[in-house]
Amino acid sequence: MTDAAQLKVLAIDDEQPVLDSFRNFLEDQLHTVYTASNGRIGIELFDQHQPDIVLVDLRMPEMNGHEVLERLSQKSPDTPLIVVSGTGTIADTVEALHLGAWDYLLKPVTDLSMVEHAISKAMERARLIRENRAYQQHLEEEVEKRTRQLSEKVEELSRFNRMATGRERRIIELKRHINSLLAELGREPKYASPDKIEEDSSLNE
Repeated sequence: MTDAAQLKVLAIDDEQPVLDSFRNFLEDQLHTVYTASNGRIGIELFDQHQPDIVLVDLRMPEMNGHEVLERLSQKSPDTPLIVVSGTGTIADTVEALHLGAWDYLLKPVTDLSMVEHAISKAMERARLIRENRAYQQHLEEEVEKRTRQLSEKVEELSRFNRMATGRERRIIELKRHINSLLAELGREPKYASPDKIEEDSSLNE
């Protein structure tokens, strides 16, 4: 991601004076600025330059701002989209936000520092989204790794238990066999309770 002081900004507006003011102000802030006089050209410039943030008007010829918002939010949902429009109705604002706008500024923007503030706020939000996604991915990878390790441990313990169970059966069989041989010789059985594993140590006597 580009440094916050050196962003690529795409401004889409059918009013050339607005584009000129945005370009002059933002270039003074060390940003690279691309301008488009309608939505169709704006989409083409977005595909060519992959800007970090987009400023877009709503009322434009050929392709209006609502369509631009819809298409860009689908193309690049992590790219901040800021509406700068003179249509300040509640319906327009709600629709713009629904279509993917991150912020909404009303024309005329008499203080262009508001644009810079909106850009800074949007880029900070974008940074937090990226960091949260990276953390979530790291967490998922760690959980997957830990789950795999635990699964391997469970399988190892299961194999050990199966081996231990087989060992217990073999000890019981041996103790019974020893008692049987002693019985044939008319002697007392060596194991009073051959089915109890607690007497294993007596096999070494």
